[in-house]
Order: sequence, then structure tokens, then C-alpha cells
Amino acid sequence: MRLGVILTFAAVVCGLLYFVLTNPSVERLEVLRAELEQLQEQNARLAEKNRKLEREIVALRDDPRLAERRARERVGLARPDEVIFQFETPEEAQRVQVRLRVDAEGQAELAGRPVEVGELAGALQELRQEMPHSELVVWISEEVGPLLHQQIIDVVDASPMAPARIEE
Repeated sequence: MRLGVILTFAAVVCGLLYFVLTNPSVERLEVLRAELEQLQEQNARLAEKNRKLEREIVALRDDPRLAERRARERVGLARPDEVIFQFETPEEAQRVQVRLRVDAEGQAELAGRPVEVGELAGALQELRQEMPHSELVVWISEEVGPLLHQQIIDVVDASPMAPARIEE
């Protein structure tokens, strides 16, 4: 009888261990612990960011020089006796139109300089390097033959100046 009680007790203990170790709640608990750890790290980072912002708010409220500097930088304010100069940055540069003219005799002129049609590709390449913000406007006389007309359009389309505005 004693042996039966021990075996029953051992079976119950083994059953409980099996249930606890194979229960999906154990896996879920590990996932939740990892998620909790990530959230605690994120919370610590946000708390540090809040402390930094609070220090900045106090500095802006209590230090008039800092508040003045911020107003000057962000809003562009100036003192009554000051003059502010604003300079264009390359991103704000004006686009310049450059004209390519081809007359009835097939003579080409790019930006006021004569150029041979066979050298047009190189001239357009140089123009892009000299004037990176330029826009090409092409004017081809109606009397230019269709082959030369298409050749010029093909050279312009393959150049770094493409796309160009075509005027006829």
C-alpha cells in the first residue's frame, strides 16, 4: 500500500511538471517578459528626452539671451538698429534659360556662340558643367530639313541638358 501511495504521488508530481512545462502560458510569459524589457528601455529613453526638454524649457524661460537667440534663428527677428542680409543658397538659385538656335542654313548657335552640329553633344556637356542650373530652349527654323531636325532633337534628348523646351 505504501508503494501505491508513493507511485501515485510520483505520477501526480510528474503530471504537474509536464503540464507546467508544456503549457503555452510559459512561452507567452517569456514573450511578455521580453516585451516588458523593451518597453522599460523605451520608457527610460523617453524619460531622458523629457528631462532634456524640461531643462531647455527652463533655460528658455529663465535666460533671455537664449530666448533672443532662438527667436533670431527661427523667426528671423532683429533688433531695431540691425540690418539682416539673406543670401541665396545653391538650392534656391534661379534657373537660367539658354537658347540653342538652328537657322535655315543649318548653322547652330548655343548660348550666343556658333557651334558645329557634329560638336553639339560636347558643347551641351560643357554647358551643363558651366551652368548647372540652366534650362535649354531649342529653336529650329522651319526650313531645316527633317533629317537634320531629328538629329538635333536626338542629340539634345541624349544630352545632360534634357529635357529641353522645343520651340519651332
